[in-house]
Order: sequence, then structure tokens, then C-alpha cells
Amino acid sequence: MNFDDQFTKDFEEKFQKNLQAVRGVSPEDFEKIKQNLQFVFEFLEDLKNKPDKTPEDFEHLEAISSALNPLSQELADMKLVLDESLYRQSIAYYEHVKKLTKEGNIEAEKIYLDLKPHFETFDPN
Repeated sequence: MNFDDQFTKDFEEKFQKNLQAVRGVSPEDFEKIKQNLQFVFEFLEDLKNKPDKTPEDFEHLEAISSALNPLSQELADMKLVLDESLYRQSIAYYEHVKKLTKEGNIEAEKIYLDLKPHFETFDPN
């Protein structure tokens, strides 16, 4: 990647650091998060359907909401990092197939023609 200025370079370094951190989360940890969230959602559903809510119920609801907001933001941030990584990989793949097509590779041309409609709007070359 060409770095035109310090801001771009710093951004790219931060992105790569975040991507490494996201990829470092184990499948077991994701499973634990999923199970814990399922438990919380079931609890919230039960609380929502409870006919006579007590002040303690509302306190629990507030505590859960306060705890879930940072987690929700962290998961959204992880998704953004992964989406950007996938986007970059797809562009790299498309550009490689496009190069192979220009070099006369017939198999690559089939793939290129299949991908072209999805990328040509954004392709500056």
C-alpha cells in the first residue's frame, strides 16, 4: 500500500494491529461469547415477559444493558475490521485475475468475466 502521509501510515498500522487481534480470538472464545449472549437474551426475554416487574428487575435490566453496550460496540468493531479485510482480499483477487486475463490466461478470463460486473463500478483501471 502506498502511504501518502503519516495519517495514512498510522491508520494502516492500527488496522493491521486490530486485524491481528481479531484473528487471534479463538473459536472456543467465540463459542463462549455466543453461549453467554444466548443466556443473557433468554434472561432478558423472561424478564420482558414477566407480568409484574419489580424495581430489582429494572435494576437488573439496567446493569445488563450497561454491560452489553461495550460488548456490542466491540463486536461491531470486530465486524468492521473483518469486513475491511475481506474487501481488500476480494479486490486483490479480482486484480490478480484481471492481470492473468490480460496475459492471455483463458481460465482466468472466465473468472474475470464472472466477477467484472460486480467490480467494474469501483474499478478505476
